[in-house]
Amino acid sequence: MRLVQATVPHGVLDGVIERLDEHGVDYVAMDEMATDEYVAVLHFSTTKDRLESVLSDLYEAGLDADDHVTIIDSEVDLFGRVEASPGTKEEHSGVAGGELVGRTEDLLPDGRTYVSMIVLSVVVATTGLLLDSVAVVVGAMVIAPLYGPAVSTSVGTVVGNRRLFSRGIELQVMGVAIAVVTATLFAWFLKVGYLSPAGLAITSTPQIASRLSPDILSLVVALVAGVAGILGMATSTRVTLVGVMMAAALLPPAAVVGIGIAWWEPPVAVHAATLLAVNVLAINFAGLVTLWYLGYRPHSRIQLSQTRRHLAKRAVMLFVGIVLVSGLLVTVSYQNVQQSQLEQSISDQVQGTLDDDRYANVSLVDVKAIEEHSAMLSKTDRVVVTIGRPPDQARPGLRYEIGGLVRNQTADDVAVDVRVVLVYTDTWDSDVSNPIAAVPAAGQLDVSDPAATLDRPPGPATG
Repeated sequence: MRLVQATVPHGVLDGVIERLDEHGVDYVAMDEMATDEYVAVLHFSTTKDRLESVLSDLYEAGLDADDHVTIIDSEVDLFGRVEASPGTKEEHSGVAGGELVGRTEDLLPDGRTYVSMIVLSVVVATTGLLLDSVAVVVGAMVIAPLYGPAVSTSVGTVVGNRRLFSRGIELQVMGVAIAVVTATLFAWFLKVGYLSPAGLAITSTPQIASRLSPDILSLVVALVAGVAGILGMATSTRVTLVGVMMAAALLPPAAVVGIGIAWWEPPVAVHAATLLAVNVLAINFAGLVTLWYLGYRPHSRIQLSQTRRHLAKRAVMLFVGIVLVSGLLVTVSYQNVQQSQLEQSISDQVQGTLDDDRYANVSLVDVKAIEEHSAMLSKTDRVVVTIGRPPDQARPGLRYEIGGLVRNQTADDVAVDVRVVLVYTDTWDSDVSNPIAAVPAAGQLDVSDPAATLDRPPGPATG
């Protein structure tokens, strides 16, 4: 239920009452004698679903956007008849446009609070990324104040509220800048103060590495976050939960950009910045499209045409930006497909060799193509092939044969590592052997090193 209180100016009261009668809405009109500008104070109630339609008709009847209109969330109205009238039009089933603006403004923090929460959330996110702690990163998303600014630009555009749009742009730009600077300074402090994990290689940390190869699926996640964010505003969904999803698309990439700068790893910073830019553009674009699809419009017909032009212009700009930045996403997606195909091809070749009777007890454990990240793209730098064999069954020359198979599938400058795990067995009776463990052998074998040997003496048995 929504209870509406509106001050009605002179000359429009009859038209407003007529529109309420058309909707079958009961009302109370009280004379307004405090000012000469208004003639009455109108009270009526309706359902949340019908509120936008009723208000739109009232504005068409002469009620102005500058008139004082208050919308109150109420449990029940024992007086008003709130049943839907036959033929009543409903533009959408969400909250009214005026209420949407109010909810959005409530999510916009003051400058000092916004900066403080951004700094705190980025410090937590940077710590979680360096420690490879999912729980800490999620905690940073919960306290990040990114939801309000992310949706305010879309709401401001669609309802024709220039102030709300400008404030959203201002907070988004400021938030991203503060996040990157804070992450850079904090990560640099941890590095020079030897407070980060010893021997940390940021490109091998899973939480960071996952943001270094943004593919086309990252764009899908950002678009869904934008749609969910707007639906959370336009419905009764708990916006706090939706805000966590939106922060997940924005906060960790910003922190990774700072970490890449602090460690002076340009590829890390560039790839994470690309992911951050795509997410920001996609969230704003999805918000615009979703709000317009839901039927939100300015109340003034004159303002409607102007808003349509602004929305079309901004939507086109965002779409073009997404297309341009997504070039890297498409490239990375293609490289991921190529890498998967390379790993499968090598697996098939090696497995075909191991199927020979000479290698009856040797098995293929894993094939992994490892990429080296450059400033914009990445390429396969090393291939690791892991096989398993019993400790007492040496296979001289197998590593060279595997190395040759791998090199036939890759370029000459790709390093090939052949690793072995020793498979120990325990005998339950004189006729049956049961494998009980696969224990990694000591060391790593690289076929590019002639001194390396696959069939070194096994270490102590632990199985």
